[in-house]
Amino acid sequence: MSHVNHQVRLQLGATGKGLLAATVIGWGLFVYSVLSTGLEEHTLQGENQQLRQQIESVTAERNQLAKANDQKIVAGQDLNTMLARIEAATEELQQLDSLRTSVSQAVEQTRLQFTGPSDQPLTMVESSAVSTTSAVRLSKQEIRTAQEALVDFGYGKLKADGALGPSTRKAVEAFERAKGLPITGKLGTATHQALRTHTASVMQ
Repeated sequence: MSHVNHQVRLQLGATGKGLLAATVIGWGLFVYSVLSTGLEEHTLQGENQQLRQQIESVTAERNQLAKANDQKIVAGQDLNTMLARIEAATEELQQLDSLRTSVSQAVEQTRLQFTGPSDQPLTMVESSAVSTTSAVRLSKQEIRTAQEALVDFGYGKLKADGALGPSTRKAVEAFERAKGLPITGKLGTATHQALRTHTASVMQ
């Protein structure tokens, strides 16, 4: 009888140990499951964060490319506008050149009607007319008149003989210096015109 009880106790002890072991194993599996779930969630969160960063980076690059493309489009439009303006300006210059040619021809025809043909080209006549320092061919009477005017205005003591001698040249230089003209000592276009203007103003 005692032997049977002893066997029963041994079986109950073994059963209890088995249940305890099963309980410990169950709790261990539960804790592992919880921890594994937490690790997986943490891993997923990290991957999600990386994915968001990659999306933001790709979006920023796309925006930069779109902005650069817009700038290229605007630059192309500005270039086309500039080319159109240059073309319009070129056409306008061509029209002005054509108009200038027509006016020159009309002036030449008018001149020929009044003065007849000239052996000297029109351009050479114009260039000699606008010269300010070259001497002009004056008659003796015109030179004598200029000499008398120089004497009257106090630019030297000289004889009004109608000849451009050294005294006349010095008087002309003094007049040119006083009027701020180029010093030539000759009765050039500008000097003669200034002398006539000065004479007219004094006579008024």
